[in-house]
Amino acid sequence: MSALTRHLRPVAAWLVGPASSRRQRVATGVMWLAAGDGLSALLGFVKLAIVARLLTPADFGLFAIALLTTGWLEYLSDLSFRDALIRHQEDVAPYIDTVWTAQILRGAAIAVIIAGSAPLVTRYYDVPLAMVAMPLLALEVMVRAVANPATVYLRKNLDLMRDILWRLAGPITGLIAGVALAVLLRNALALFVSVLVASIAQTIASYWIRPYRPQLSLDSGHARELIGFGRRCFGLRLVGLVNWYADTLVVSKVLGLTVTGEYQMAGRLATAPGSTIGGPIHAVMFPAFSGLVSLEHHRDALRRTLAVVLSVTLPLALSVTIFSPLIVGVLLGPGWAEVPALLSVLAWLSVTLPASHVLNALFMALDRVDLDIWANGARAAIVVSLIYPAVTSHGALGAAAVTTASAVGCLLCQVFLASHLVGLRPTALLPCLRGGLLASLPLLAVWIGLGSAITASGIVAALLVGSASAVIGLSSAWRIFATRSITLPLEGVK
Repeated sequence: MSALTRHLRPVAAWLVGPASSRRQRVATGVMWLAAGDGLSALLGFVKLAIVARLLTPADFGLFAIALLTTGWLEYLSDLSFRDALIRHQEDVAPYIDTVWTAQILRGAAIAVIIAGSAPLVTRYYDVPLAMVAMPLLALEVMVRAVANPATVYLRKNLDLMRDILWRLAGPITGLIAGVALAVLLRNALALFVSVLVASIAQTIASYWIRPYRPQLSLDSGHARELIGFGRRCFGLRLVGLVNWYADTLVVSKVLGLTVTGEYQMAGRLATAPGSTIGGPIHAVMFPAFSGLVSLEHHRDALRRTLAVVLSVTLPLALSVTIFSPLIVGVLLGPGWAEVPALLSVLAWLSVTLPASHVLNALFMALDRVDLDIWANGARAAIVVSLIYPAVTSHGALGAAAVTTASAVGCLLCQVFLASHLVGLRPTALLPCLRGGLLASLPLLAVWIGLGSAITASGIVAALLVGSASAVIGLSSAWRIFATRSITLPLEGVK
């Protein structure tokens, strides 16, 4: 134990001690956020594994439809104030009260619309329970609207160890409440109430981690300045609305709530790894890219970050594709027989999502969100033109194929535009695939040798092969990040 302690002590000091450079702050920030988001995802999977055995796919379908109504309103009305404050180079203290007031006004407007839409949702999908569920979601929106705006300092200053602490309050409380309510209620209301309880806990925690007493104050000058940045992001949200919600809307109307619940469950399992990786990467790389002073540093940081992300996500997506029957069987049980096929297709979103987060951080930092709009607009065009015929002819599997194909097309467009933005040929980014392809070789060998019909008896083999692939991918990622180059990426900062 003493030898192990000696080896772990420097690592612990590196993670929790004061950073000696911005490079270390970025590295430790990614690790802390990845650990926090990974723990949040794990808690979510534990909740799913229990609740999915107590409720039906139709219950999850109603939950998905309600979140669809809430999601597009929140997504479209997002003012991007937090991103504007992170990008702002000077002290943001004079803006905080304006941000808090604006988010309350926005939350109140959204809550009124959601509560008022309850009769429409009830009639459209013929689900009486929506009359109770929609007001619960409206209340949950208002609870999140009063969260402490001063937590933006934690992201802005890369104080990410403390940032994950308050955000973990939601998943932990949601797990406890979700399981207890599912046992008691045995219907979809358990999902809605658990989300509300989780948001209450997280909002309280936001004031505990960064004490602040906000006041209702709306400075028109500050608001216009922040909205100026948000206005440039509005087009991106508009096309993103189509990309993220069109498939569920068509599936729900054409195929019904049960299939919608299965499709949403597959989507949640597929995107969870990508969100766990992409969220921390974007949260760290946006302020990091914003602080770099030359295109030379941007080029090197872009190459390194993409290489790190692909080293981890390529074998991860292949693992989910191969072992999807095993994953669904262990997590959800026998009542979700249609999910493995959907999951095997949607699994590749775990590559496109974090890689797109990296490129979006670059576009935002260089104030070229218009390029991201073009890339996501191409994706939206694919979705709009193909989603309905795909669903009517091939069901939910057609929707999964269109969603995945459009995401891959969008990523290729982003890579092309980003490479030209920083003065690179697109082919110069091809070496970023090397680590991920190398880590995928053990998985490909298993797939060729055993096929995709993996049963519970193959759990040991799956864990061994997956662990070998993860070691290769993570070691490649660390070597890419740790090796110094001529340009010393992430150190040439303002």
